Amino acid sequence: MLFFDHAACAHSAERTMSHIVAQGVDHIVIGLQTSGMTRLTCSDGNAVAGVGDFFILDLAQRFQSATDGMAAINICVPRRRLECEVGKLNVRHAQILPSGGSPLLKLMADHLLNMRACLRHADAEQQRRLTSAALAICNAALVADNGSAGDYPAIAAIEVRQFIDQNIHQPELGVELLCEHFGLSRTPLYRLFETDGGVANYIRNRRLARAMRILAGKEGGPRQRVSAVAYACGYESEKIFSRAFRRRYGVNPRDVNKVFPGAAVRDKGILLASWIRNL
Repeated sequence: MLFFDHAACAHSAERTMSHIVAQGVDHIVIGLQTSGMTRLTCSDGNAVAGVGDFFILDLAQRFQSATDGMAAINICVPRRRLECEVGKLNVRHAQILPSGGSPLLKLMADHLLNMRACLRHADAEQQRRLTSAALAICNAALVADNGSAGDYPAIAAIEVRQFIDQNIHQPELGVELLCEHFGLSRTPLYRLFETDGGVANYIRNRRLARAMRILAGKEGGPRQRVSAVAYACGYESEKIFSRAFRRRYGVNPRDVNKVFPGAAVRDKGILLASWIRNL
């Protein structure tokens, strides 16, 4: 769980489909407004969170926010840590819940306020227990009365991208494998990767980004031979790998070392996505 005490001056922000697809995160933000007001807009309409209100944001869905100045306590939780009790949370996207609306919501508000007061002084074990308590309270307070998530395209895109990252070492990773694994035809799969230049282009870029991280020492461990890196990233030929790598980054794989500029591996959304996925 990511816990942050957030304050901001007047501003507006938007989470677009391109952000969702590029970052590939599947998390829920639960915020407790502690000052000011936040105006939220999504496909289902508008809502305003005032002091003492909770707001729920599904990071797999689009929304806009605006404020004249606000502060909030936020927690960011992987969806999988909430699904066991809440089910599909996207039906609650941009929903406002008054903290006085039920005893459990009041308890959740009190817990977040208390966490803010004591987290800085808690040791690792105490932090773990506070996190477990917060998850239990969230699950109890946010149980959905009815409804289900449905088939939301952004969630499918996230699942496919996570599968690609987990199987990037497989040479056979491609359209056929993805269609078979997810039960998709080619047309909806292609549609998920339109903004990335196609499925093959996305997979190639992910392979090369992983290779760059390994060669630059970002993955830890001893330096590896170029051939070993190529095979670990799904290439069956060192020659083909080196040519693709040089075309992508303008440098030969053997010339990359631990002091290589970090900007070369910062493909769109990779750092943020990696950071949140590892929470």
